Amino acid sequence: MSRLNERFKKLYKIGLVITFAVFLLFLFYDIHNLDSDSKRYLSEHYISEGLQETGATNLVASVLYDYRAFDTLGEATMILTAATILAFLVPITKATMFGTTFKSIVNQTVKLIIPYLAVLGAYLLLFGHISPGGGFVGGVVLSIIPILLTITYSVEFSEYIFKPDQKKLVEDIGAIGFVLLGLLGVLTGSNFFASGQAYFRTGNAGEVFSAGLIPYINLMIGLKVGAGLAIIFNSLIKEK
Repeated sequence: MSRLNERFKKLYKIGLVITFAVFLLFLFYDIHNLDSDSKRYLSEHYISEGLQETGATNLVASVLYDYRAFDTLGEATMILTAATILAFLVPITKATMFGTTFKSIVNQTVKLIIPYLAVLGAYLLLFGHISPGGGFVGGVVLSIIPILLTITYSVEFSEYIFKPDQKKLVEDIGAIGFVLLGLLGVLTGSNFFASGQAYFRTGNAGEVFSAGLIPYINLMIGLKVGAGLAIIFNSLIKEK
């Protein structure tokens, strides 16, 4: 019986190596043939038709929140799942990690930086479809505010300003709002997460209220990512 188990383990390891080798073979083959016309068709379509079809001058935003918004939903769901699991697995309420007391210059600098972070995060969210930025990066910038408060002052102070229940509510609003915006495409007879293809008003390219659903999806993603990262950070640094 033991010999049979040993053989099985050897075959299992050999199978894993062969599977990994085949995976690498296909991966390198695809990388080697990236310049083929069949693989460049979509990228050329996004570049040449993206502005006209979505109304977003930021083509990255048009891809993330229109053409492949379903993938973006999966990425946002991962953050939501991580934050939810950490909230269950790390129920500790007292933090003892930070024993260092910063000098007053650090405290004053943080107070000076926070308003700029708030403005920058809001700008990246609201103008992400017409300029560099977007929901993910805007959410990350906004999440730095409670994280800075945690690092500089304490978890208790950070969660007094941004209460955990409020952050969870904001995260849920972002996640649910994202899905509801996706359903609007279905209600108009088009596909899930369709924006330009569902004939939502794309407006004049370059204006804030343009690009169909993309700016609203940007906002939902930003709320979801910002609140989710703040929850994850505070959950990870708490100790018994």
